[in-house]
Amino acid sequence: MSFFRRHPVPVNLLVISVTIVFVGAALVVGRGGGEPLIQINVGDPSPQDFIANRTVSISDPEATEAAEELARNNVESQFSIDVSVRSTVNASIVTFFDDLRSLAFLSQEEADALNGGAAEETDGTDTEETEPPAEEEAPPSDEPTDSTEPPDGTSSTTGEGDDTSSTTEAETTTTTSTLPPRDPEEWAQMLEGEYRVLENETIATFVTLYSNDLARVAEGEDSVFPDIEAAVREEVNDLLDAGIKDSELLDLQSRYLDPETPPFFPVSGLTPEEREPAMLAMGDLLATFLRANEHVDVRATEDAREAAAEAVEEVQQTFLTGERIAAEGEVLDQIKIDVINDLGLIERDPGTSRKAIVLLGAIAVLLAAFFLWRIAPSEWSEPRHFALLGILVLFAALASRVPEVIARDTPELGYLLPAMMFGYIAAILYEPRTAVLFSVPVAAFTAISTADTALTVFAAAATVAPVAFVSSVSSRRELRVAVAASALVLAPLAFAIEWVFTGYDTAARAGLFALIGGIVAGLVAQSLLSFLENLFRMTTTLTLLDLTDRNHPALRLIEEKAPGTFNHSMLVGTLAGKAARAIGADALLAQATAFYHDIGKTEHPQYFIENQFGVSNPHDEIDPIESAEILRAHVAEGERLARRYRLPPEVIAGIRMHHGTGIMRYFYHKALEKDPGVDPELFRHHGQKPQRKETAILMISDAVEGAARALAQEEDPTAESIKKVVDAVVGEKLDDGQLDESALTFGDLTAVKKALVEALIGYYHTRIPYPGFPGPQVESG
Repeated sequence: MSFFRRHPVPVNLLVISVTIVFVGAALVVGRGGGEPLIQINVGDPSPQDFIANRTVSISDPEATEAAEELARNNVESQFSIDVSVRSTVNASIVTFFDDLRSLAFLSQEEADALNGGAAEETDGTDTEETEPPAEEEAPPSDEPTDSTEPPDGTSSTTGEGDDTSSTTEAETTTTTSTLPPRDPEEWAQMLEGEYRVLENETIATFVTLYSNDLARVAEGEDSVFPDIEAAVREEVNDLLDAGIKDSELLDLQSRYLDPETPPFFPVSGLTPEEREPAMLAMGDLLATFLRANEHVDVRATEDAREAAAEAVEEVQQTFLTGERIAAEGEVLDQIKIDVINDLGLIERDPGTSRKAIVLLGAIAVLLAAFFLWRIAPSEWSEPRHFALLGILVLFAALASRVPEVIARDTPELGYLLPAMMFGYIAAILYEPRTAVLFSVPVAAFTAISTADTALTVFAAAATVAPVAFVSSVSSRRELRVAVAASALVLAPLAFAIEWVFTGYDTAARAGLFALIGGIVAGLVAQSLLSFLENLFRMTTTLTLLDLTDRNHPALRLIEEKAPGTFNHSMLVGTLAGKAARAIGADALLAQATAFYHDIGKTEHPQYFIENQFGVSNPHDEIDPIESAEILRAHVAEGERLARRYRLPPEVIAGIRMHHGTGIMRYFYHKALEKDPGVDPELFRHHGQKPQRKETAILMISDAVEGAARALAQEEDPTAESIKKVVDAVVGEKLDDGQLDESALTFGDLTAVKKALVEALIGYYHTRIPYPGFPGPQVESG
């Protein structure tokens, strides 16, 4: 960046060149070469024969959409298996068999009641009876399942961890019990009450099969009933593993319930008399508890259909060279119109030359740059500021196309043109003359884009309108008022312009749209300002308002670490702001710089008199030269802290310049007492003399505040004594040459001194002495 500052002319020429290129593009891109000599619309008859002058292919959206829809429809539904159904069905079957076994024998209470309250002992026979399943260990599970209540209202005794999965062989065996067996008819009736979904014949068959199995075990034969349970569960799991759709469930259930062709289950050990009833009962059990577990996956189906549609290639319609696109009188569709336009078969009015538009845009940019060089050389010499002006000029070119887009059918909508935004932004980021200068490119671009005299005059006036309202704001409220006031000015302005150039009938609507456009432009401008000032490191009114906020982190640092310095800085800010207003300088900049000018004192606050409340002065114990070094360091420390808190360059300059190269007279005279030949240069600050009015005012206000405070410690200040102090401080700065490089005139100094005296008199005004309080006593009358 230092290279750019040393060589601004080449950089500015580059910015001008790039701006001309982009402005030219902004003015001509999307701009037609003229209106077509004939109009063609969908559904209208063709006004003539159109023959293709070259081969062209154009997409057919309707045919493409139809092909995509066909591809979607050809994709079959996608299914997924619900694994929870397997657990539910298995749990229902297991529960049924558990309940069957649990009711095979009387309970202890039932046996006691049957025998008159006394349990009978067995007679020692070899007959063995099975125990209820609560005493049995469930077969191991190949997958964990949760306890699931079976369908149709049956209750499950299967706990968490019980086997509800497929098994290839039943592990459960029939065991003996010392309790008497239950009557089969009663047994079946109890099960029928629990399982109304099953046929009574099925329940009776299972009761008979289990009773027969108990007899087999009692005779020393192998148990068969576990194989029955295993066969049912294996068949169920095979079916569920294969998947059962809702449409297939009824057919499967009918197949297992058909008495003409009983199902087959691989169970050995059954007698011929048992086999057929057992197969029918097992089929009824399976059919009753079987459920569909393969359902349509809506998401997967939709994804598959969309993938098929995306795979369809775009349908192209091709017209060969010499082929007739449309015959005269033929009804035109959208494809034929697109081909005719694409091939340029309709002649257009020559319109305005694009080269001429680019030339006019370039001249407008060059004129703006020339005027800036002549009337605002400070902006010309700052590359970042000049580059931002180039960007704003480009935005102005783009904004000039707004009426072309929104005002085709209603010309009055063109007054929504956001011209005010550029004057508002330029007045805050730069100085008023630069903002007024901006009306040149804005008006020129509007004339090029709209060819409308009324809008051109309005654009120039709307750019200038906010300058007077914005240039002297000192609070955020005033910024908002400036937006409202500028927008209110635009309304009668647009009303009058429209009345003059177009007529009274549309003038009221023009004024309304100008008011709306002004408000919107002001709000957009306020939003852009923070972004632009941070991006280009520019100090604006908004920046300074943020700096004067007492909650700013840097100000809070001063208040916490050096409260005396904080109070001093606040008073200096008040003095500097009043003095700057007295001569028309930037009061907000002077005040903000004053707030932070002593931030370096927070590093060693105890060495500065305003922070030494109730403690001894450490400078009394050290050499004056060392004291001067400590005081001198607060300027460099202040610059370092200011950069850490990202304070603006103008504020950092104020920190560096607020003492200039002035001499620290207190320590110099203290050193003279020890050594009359001491070099006074050892007691000078190593800063820089003020370069602008605001910084010079800060230097004077800082010194005046300290001198006035010292005066107040010795005597009650009077208007005359304060005036003498101010004159002495200003005279000392003049004699020492500290104000030589500032732009302050003697007339300015007179106004500054007067403002400082008035402010200090207001601060040190006479107070009524109160009886019983420290200070002068009230004389009795």
